[in-house]
Amino acid sequence: MTDRPTPTYETDVPPGESTAECPHCGRPLESDRLLVLHEGIDHWERLDDERREEFREAYRRENDDLRTFRLKTLGLLVIVYFAFLFVYSVQTEDPYSVLTLVPI
Repeated sequence: MTDRPTPTYETDVPPGESTAECPHCGRPLESDRLLVLHEGIDHWERLDDERREEFREAYRRENDDLRTFRLKTLGLLVIVYFAFLFVYSVQTEDPYSVLTLVPI
């Protein structure tokens, strides 16, 4: 028999709340949503149909949240890019600068 160290997990739980613990491996998780995702990814074979459907729904919501985050990040990146482009054109006194198109 080999002596395997017991894995330790760092979990950040808000004060006054308890952790959600995986019934299959004992891993503590921060919320029930993360527990459902963990079970679906690591313990799929052990889940019943109802729990699998909960996983699918949680996975869809997580994908929607990630898609929204990516779109917002892309929008912010585009804004920052054009802001730097505008500042660069003003600082270099580019003849094609936006400011030269505005009559003073």
